[in-house]
Amino acid sequence: MSENKQKFDQLCGLVDEWREELGIPGTVMGISIGDETFTYGSGVTSATNPLPMNDETLAQIGSTTKTVTATAMMCLVEQGKLDLNAPIRQYLPDFKVKDEDVAAKVTVKHLITHSAGWIGDLFTDTGDGDDALAEYVRLMENTEQLAPPDRTFSYNNAAFCIAGRIIEVVTGLVYETAIKQLIFEPLGMEHAFFFPKDVMTYRFVVGHRVDEEQGPIVQRPWPIPRSSNPAGGIVCDIKNLLTYGRYHLGDGSPMLSQESFDLMHSPHFPINDQDGSMGLAWFVGDVAGTKTLQHGGSTFGQQTQLLLVPEHDFVFGAMTNADSGTKLNDKIEKWALKEFLGLEEAEPETIDASPEELAPYVGLYSRPAMDTEIRLEDGQVIMQITSKDVLDTEDKAPQPPPATMKLCGKDQMVVIDGMFKDLRVEFLRDDEGNIDYLRLGLRINPRVN
Repeated sequence: MSENKQKFDQLCGLVDEWREELGIPGTVMGISIGDETFTYGSGVTSATNPLPMNDETLAQIGSTTKTVTATAMMCLVEQGKLDLNAPIRQYLPDFKVKDEDVAAKVTVKHLITHSAGWIGDLFTDTGDGDDALAEYVRLMENTEQLAPPDRTFSYNNAAFCIAGRIIEVVTGLVYETAIKQLIFEPLGMEHAFFFPKDVMTYRFVVGHRVDEEQGPIVQRPWPIPRSSNPAGGIVCDIKNLLTYGRYHLGDGSPMLSQESFDLMHSPHFPINDQDGSMGLAWFVGDVAGTKTLQHGGSTFGQQTQLLLVPEHDFVFGAMTNADSGTKLNDKIEKWALKEFLGLEEAEPETIDASPEELAPYVGLYSRPAMDTEIRLEDGQVIMQITSKDVLDTEDKAPQPPPATMKLCGKDQMVVIDGMFKDLRVEFLRDDEGNIDYLRLGLRINPRVN
């Protein structure tokens, strides 16, 4: 038994413990390092109709799909069919958002670097027909800007739906067929799908919300709207996820050149100290000075994580079927990085500050999906999030409790207690030095008072 296999077996036991502690029904995770690949399933696919989790269990990978969409776009760039620096209207002449100047000038590259600036959490269900993406793009005509293009990074699901429509126009295929031909088939990803009719003949997970009193509650509906497929629609097993990750550790063949890979994996737009920079759809960061490529995904009660460490020929993937699954994924990932690679991320150091120093951050910050109030209570910074319904789900989670924060850097805070513990929050300033945005969960929230 190799040393890596011994470490993985130890990790499997810890995963069982952590999963049960967090009340998560099931998870499957895998590690590929060098020429060794290990996978492990823990728990069950569903709290109400349970089957054991294994490495052929299908799960929604959510926004990790965005890296696949961008990879497909790079294939089209190499074929001479797409220019990342071209205006969107070169491919979608009727494209509109509320700001005509933005609609006329915004480029394809803005879409896959989350820098277009408009409201990003638009999950409009335009039906299951082949016109779903075309109709989605048409309905964006009144979408407002949160910030000008290139002002700052703000996570943007809608931008990737537009990118998916561009793929359709350029290839003459519906998005799902284009991805199958450009990505799935060349990589041998035979257990990667988009549609429930394909998934239902295999073992698959359902998402859950973990309630402290009732335990795991199945989340419905199961599928996301077809119009959101380019932003988060892929369903696959852990083996296919690792296959895709290993592809991005290579030289780009058989679909891309090394030059295209280097472009995808290089920083294009800065984010912050914790999240690094935005590549082309990939988050480009580092742990203890070692470069990482990463993307996670979240759907209705399902959470996925994919992490690459090119220097160590290392891929980590994890899929969980609970809304709190990110906590488990993070614990597994941190342990794996430390024990397999000797890499450990430093914890943020908090900074004491007076009420006068904290006062500039106090206010209400708002976007269509949530309001965030920052207030001072007994010299402590309190954050109160109020979520708004942007997804049509049967089960509505309760509003989160207040969270206490402390400064951990210039205009950066970290949550020190509760369900959001260790979450980073940033405050952005305008040219005159006044705070005009709060960035939370990678999204900017304009200050309203």
